[in-house]
Amino acid sequence: MTTRKSPGDFRSMSADEIVDNLALQIYEPPFLALREDLRSVPEALRIPILLIDFDTELSMNGILGFLENSTGRYLADTIAALETIAAHDTAAVLLTIERIMADHGVTHERLRADNARMQEWQITTFAESHGEELSQMAKAIGREAERLYLYARIHGREREPVFDLLSAYIEQCKNELVTLLEACLANRASG
Repeated sequence: MTTRKSPGDFRSMSADEIVDNLALQIYEPPFLALREDLRSVPEALRIPILLIDFDTELSMNGILGFLENSTGRYLADTIAALETIAAHDTAAVLLTIERIMADHGVTHERLRADNARMQEWQITTFAESHGEELSQMAKAIGREAERLYLYARIHGREREPVFDLLSAYIEQCKNELVTLLEACLANRASG
């Protein structure tokens, strides 16, 4: 029987437990504020946050949802994070998606601006939000996204072990990461 660890007891957690625990906390203070400017967050904490955000968005809203939402602002950073943990297949897919967007002259800012015109909680299609001219881009991105680890087994391919690679990365920088996590939680407690 294992004992349940408290959410802030990162030192006694395995790398997998840190990922699971962090996945539950990054959408709440104090971690929520960090997500506003992830580029200023040290790499040891930035990489897990980026990859948890990417996986969450991909699972909930698909690749187009990831690109349209605030997490899409960090597409290049997410690619770099994937490369850092050696998730080269996933990074390559995102690089191709980034190129498809560039070929169509589309930026994250454009996608966000299109969505800003919609009513809050309005349910629309990609074409309704961004116009028919981006439908071909969306289809090309969708085809490329089928190569992502999340969909690999659906298409009969081996899944790239992104979270195993993330856990291995965390094991390498665990002391630094835990120190950063403890500092974040201490700031919350004192604030």
